[in-house]
Amino acid sequence: MKLIGSDRGLKQVEVNGKVIDRSRDGTFHVSGADAAVLRKSGDFGVSGTTFTGARGFRCVCGFVSVYRDHCGKCGATELSPE
Repeated sequence: MKLIGSDRGLKQVEVNGKVIDRSRDGTFHVSGADAAVLRKSGDFGVSGTTFTGARGFRCVCGFVSVYRDHCGKCGATELSPE
C-alpha cells in the first residue's frame, strides 16, 4: 500500500521496529499491519484518495462542502445534503 505522510520533510518512518524509507515518488510503500498502524495514527493517508464520487453539502452561497458542519467558503452553518 502506498501511503502519503502529512509532513513533506519526512524522509523515513519507523513502524514496529522497522525503518521504512520514502520512495522516489514521495510515498511510503508499507504492507499489512504496518500500514494499518500508520493509517490509524492519522498522519498518513492512502495515495490516490480522491473526493470525485463524494456527495457533499450545499451552502446557501452555492459552495459544495465536504464537511457537514460549516461552509469552507463563507462560514455558514446551514448546509443541505446534495
